[in-house]
Amino acid sequence: MHYMNLKSITYSKILKPPSLIVFSIWERKVLLLLVDFLILFSALFFYYKSNNNQLNLQEFVEHNYSGIIYGLSLFWFLAVVFNLYNLEYINKTRRVLPLVFFIGILFTTTFVFTPILTPHLPRHRIYILGLVFGFTFLLAFWRALYTNIIHTRIFLKNIILLVSADYDNNFIAHARNSIEGNNYQNGYKIQRIYPIPSGNNSIDDLARTIAKISSQKLIDNIVILDTNHENVSEKSNNVLIKAIQYGINVQTYLKLYEEIKEALPLILAGRQFYSIFPISRYNANYIYYLWHRVLDIVSSIFGLITAVLFIPFIALINLFLNQGPLFYSQWRVGKGGKEFKITKFRSMVIDAEKDGAKMSAKGDARITSLGKILRKTRIDELPQFWAVLKGDMSLIGPRPERKIFIDKIAHNIPFYNARHLVKPGITGWAQVKYPYGENLEDSYNKLEYDLYYIKNKSVTLDIRIIFKTINTIIFSKGQ
Repeated sequence: MHYMNLKSITYSKILKPPSLIVFSIWERKVLLLLVDFLILFSALFFYYKSNNNQLNLQEFVEHNYSGIIYGLSLFWFLAVVFNLYNLEYINKTRRVLPLVFFIGILFTTTFVFTPILTPHLPRHRIYILGLVFGFTFLLAFWRALYTNIIHTRIFLKNIILLVSADYDNNFIAHARNSIEGNNYQNGYKIQRIYPIPSGNNSIDDLARTIAKISSQKLIDNIVILDTNHENVSEKSNNVLIKAIQYGINVQTYLKLYEEIKEALPLILAGRQFYSIFPISRYNANYIYYLWHRVLDIVSSIFGLITAVLFIPFIALINLFLNQGPLFYSQWRVGKGGKEFKITKFRSMVIDAEKDGAKMSAKGDARITSLGKILRKTRIDELPQFWAVLKGDMSLIGPRPERKIFIDKIAHNIPFYNARHLVKPGITGWAQVKYPYGENLEDSYNKLEYDLYYIKNKSVTLDIRIIFKTINTIIFSKGQ
């Protein structure tokens, strides 16, 4: 990767006209949802019509609105839980089609046999099969169409990236990969990368470049990769304002990174950390904190009752497979750096740390056969709800770590202790967005998600985490 010489550009060779229709990440998800709902609505109409051949569309809506709402809600829940709106996950046909068939069959089976909310069973079982296969195959056809056409370069947004001279080629390559994603899954294509101009001549060159490509509608976005705003001169800002007047969207790399990755780009932090992570104890939303505490209390009561129900079975199996204490306790670091004690069902051998403290890793030989099951299903986490009920933890928040590990990680990763601005959680944004971490690089990447959660915490984000946690448990993604 290298910077382009603005004076040597031949526009017709470097840029191709973008598509007439382009979709951002949010627009792609909305499109998927709307077409999914349209297909489902049509399938439900014909299914209800099997019980009443005279049924028209108006009567269908007026007399069956509860069943329609239930059907759409049920499908949306299943689709979210099983990642049907995760653009990164559904970017390959061979991956999305089995998922669509599974969700389609699961939805129709659940819907048909749900009492009260759904219609009486039709006169002939063929109508049930019609709903199952009709809806499933239409949904599969639409998703295959999306993956192979709309999810390709044809509908990408073209970008010019303006980069500060402070960043080297390796960093620019990292930025490019973050923006475009795997197989352009994020809906963006970087057409050219230019340095942020400093002298009058280079600014004039940039102005002419933007004027040319804007008039020909060759670019959709200009992204500025620079944390030191002093690098962008007043004259350069005037050029960017002109670009906005041409209809080009101008935004910072930070904003685009948050939109795409739903994480904070710590690689940009440096001395600008507090512009990337603007948080204060005085900006608290007390209604949100009330919601959060109510959620903690309700979930902890449910979790502790579940733990009590599991204890006899786990204790019995533990006698034969684990052969030792049923529980184990450890000190973890919580909000404000204060240590507290957590309790879990024991999943490792008794002398797991005879050679010193060591982080758990994939395929860890210290995990017992029973422990593997407990971890995969997250049952080992249930006793932690006592810490949630006491207020040491929350249901949702950064994963609590041991002080010995935090000291090592914080020494190598700046701002790591910012995780302790909130209570740690049993589940969290980093846990559901990033694979199991076992080294320094993983801790760095997970910190980006933790800080994003702290910066953007909301009821909506909490609900998303709960849905993704259900997905994690169902597919046994725990470690």
